[in-house]
Amino acid sequence: MSLLKFIIHWEEDTSICRHIEILSSQTYYELHTCLKTHFQLPEAMEASIFVSNNKWLKEKEVSSIVEKNLRDAPALSMKRTPLGALINDPHQRFIYECDHLKKWVFYLEIATLFPLPEDTSKYPRCTFTEGLSPSQFGTAMIEKENVVDVVEKYDLNKDEDGFGDEGEEENTSEEDYGTDENFTEDI
Repeated sequence: MSLLKFIIHWEEDTSICRHIEILSSQTYYELHTCLKTHFQLPEAMEASIFVSNNKWLKEKEVSSIVEKNLRDAPALSMKRTPLGALINDPHQRFIYECDHLKKWVFYLEIATLFPLPEDTSKYPRCTFTEGLSPSQFGTAMIEKENVVDVVEKYDLNKDEDGFGDEGEEENTSEEDYGTDENFTEDI
């Protein structure tokens, strides 16, 4: 048994990264739960983790939907399969696919194997975070609200009270803007 350090990148933006430390005796379901927490994925979301080769091609599937590990089944159960059972390379790769409309994909790679720590109660844990979680999972609304506030604050089509008169044509005659006594027209 050992401690595994995974580096996880989002497929669409590799600058979004998390480092997760987890024990090899813990299950794929515990890794799945940790990924949902640290990437702000929906709590009830199902997913699959695929063992991958060095070229990121999918091999054996481990699913959050499967309840039992059956011989010759197309997928194993996340809840019943320990991480160490499918690791045959110190830099083993995995593909994490979310079961939702966007079918988001994350790439997981073992970066380091550590000896088993004395205190194993604090695992799995995230040790490094870079980049915001994908926007549709919680950060988009914050950004949109801020943009709306700025647009409304500086909307030039509104009067002093912040309300525009819908349906009125704008009067852009010279008298609305005033005239400049020092203004001369070049001929």
